[in-house]
Amino acid sequence: MNKKLLGFGILTILVLAVVSVASASVQTPPLNVETQQYENTLVLITPSNTLLLKAVTTAFKNYAKNKLGVDVDVKLIQAGSPECMNRIIAWNGKPEADIFFGGDLIYHWKLKEKGLLESYKPKSPGYDAIPSTFLGFPLKDPDEMWHPKLWWGHGFMYNTKVLEKLGLQPPKTWDDLLDPKWKDLIVMCTPSRSSSTYINVGIIIQNRGWDQGWAFWRRLAANVGAFVQRSADVVDLVSKGEYAVGFAYSQGAIINRYNGYPVSMYMDPTGFIVSGVSLLKGAPHPNIAKAFLDWWYTEDAQQAALSAGGIPVLPTVKIAGPPNSTAAILREYLGGKDTIYDYLKTFTNVKFYNFTFAEAMYTNISKIFDNTIVAKHSELKDAWSTILSVQAKVKGVPDAEAKLAQAISAFDKGDYATAKALALEAAKIAETAPKGPSATEILVYAVIALVVIAALAYLLRGKLGKKAKQ
Repeated sequence: MNKKLLGFGILTILVLAVVSVASASVQTPPLNVETQQYENTLVLITPSNTLLLKAVTTAFKNYAKNKLGVDVDVKLIQAGSPECMNRIIAWNGKPEADIFFGGDLIYHWKLKEKGLLESYKPKSPGYDAIPSTFLGFPLKDPDEMWHPKLWWGHGFMYNTKVLEKLGLQPPKTWDDLLDPKWKDLIVMCTPSRSSSTYINVGIIIQNRGWDQGWAFWRRLAANVGAFVQRSADVVDLVSKGEYAVGFAYSQGAIINRYNGYPVSMYMDPTGFIVSGVSLLKGAPHPNIAKAFLDWWYTEDAQQAALSAGGIPVLPTVKIAGPPNSTAAILREYLGGKDTIYDYLKTFTNVKFYNFTFAEAMYTNISKIFDNTIVAKHSELKDAWSTILSVQAKVKGVPDAEAKLAQAISAFDKGDYATAKALALEAAKIAETAPKGPSATEILVYAVIALVVIAALAYLLRGKLGKKAKQ
């Protein structure tokens, strides 16, 4: 009996030993925190700039290590927004990344339509505090397949020292920039080369209508000194004082001000957009990806983005910080408001950027801008300069004024040769038109008339006096 028990004990020990060896040969599973297993790799496919990505990934790695107990290796696949979308489509449900981080919402909407996003509601009170819509603009997907990443502002930045040197007041509206005093002081990229520039161009056309929108950009182009290759070049040139004004995005103006450049910015209330963040269907590291989305809607995450010039999407995060911090600079640009939501509420009839319109018209708008404004910039500036020089000459001559109106109409439609010819014709009409007395001549005649009247009154008074004596 003892031998049997001993044999059974030995057999049991052997079995346990085999099981132990077998377990040791299997790879150790990821750390389990509150029954949730987290992978130690996270892959983001993103169009976001390096500065923002560094701030965000550093903060998340610290969070994962301190709160989740995981050393996460955050890998990045960086490309433009359209290319990111196209890669995700090409992966066809077997993605090499976990999260699409950034990019206009239109790209996330298209991926949702193709069934390439995973539904997930971030587990964070911050996420719950975000409204589903704001002033009619969608911030959350009802199906929870895409989510808001950050707000981004667009408009124009300016160099305060250059303006002071030239004795110019900062422009406060888009129409201010049509004034001839800004000629050659403005720099911009083209919409075909810059998504932020395309947003600026699209905002004007969307809000003013097709004809009036193009009329605006052609007239404004007459004040543009140069078109550059990248929107980042605009930020740099204005920051360094080579141009007074440039069309830009908020982050560039915030960061360069933080770095000591004398710049400020007009943030168009209609120029704010929300970028997206989505969990990809079939993500290779789904658990850590969901943890990232949970974390993204915390104050720490949004503060990390703010440190790199991003505008927090959480309405609970107050934009405030010490002097010259990115938060303090953004707060100045937002008129001292606590959040982007507070700032936008100060405007009436805010009509946000229409992604659907912009996507549908992208090729057409970019082509028209390149072909009729950039390629003909010299001709455009010459025609508008001629129109401006004629305006004073035709004033008060109805036929000449009507001809100049035709010239302006031709210019607004992009027919610069006809516009210049009509403007010159208007000038000739004014020159050959019968001329009435000039202002100086009218003044002289008035003085003479007063003298004559005074003399007649004097003589009449004298005659009446003599009669009275008689």
